[in-house]
Amino acid sequence: MFLLRTVLFLLLAAGLAAPVSAKTLVLEEFFKGRTVGKGVFESRIAGVNRPFTVYLNGQWDPKTFTLRLREDFVYDDGERDTKTWFFQKVADGRYVGQRSDVIAPANVRTTSDGAIRFSYIAQLETENGPLLLRFDDTLEQVNRRTVRNTARVMKAGFTIGTVELTFTK
Repeated sequence: MFLLRTVLFLLLAAGLAAPVSAKTLVLEEFFKGRTVGKGVFESRIAGVNRPFTVYLNGQWDPKTFTLRLREDFVYDDGERDTKTWFFQKVADGRYVGQRSDVIAPANVRTTSDGAIRFSYIAQLETENGPLLLRFDDTLEQVNRRTVRNTARVMKAGFTIGTVELTFTK
């Protein structure tokens, strides 16, 4: 047993073995209560680099299996916005997500590697009228206090930007 532990430790230290304790992200566990995210929307096509902070407040209702997740965005340029997601748990590792600016419910699923993935189309209001954008999100738990969110932002099937966001408890 000692030899097995020593070999495993050496492999992990050398980066040759995956960590055994990779944790599956559970939305209602991580996002319950207060969370802060720091991120940036970046579009090389449009020459945009827009940092922001998002303050989240998550409330889990065990009777309806619903996570209400309020997001208060503060952009570095001073703009503010609020969005509220409702994630209803429909099975272990599966949710349906809804938000007022999202066109259709998003199917949210936990992947075999413990990450959460979902895709949705959001309608953003601009000075030139509404704009429909698709977001493909991946959330990965880094440790018990940190989740990384990466998203591709697409218009008409073409990637126009990315979102990199780190949530911390």
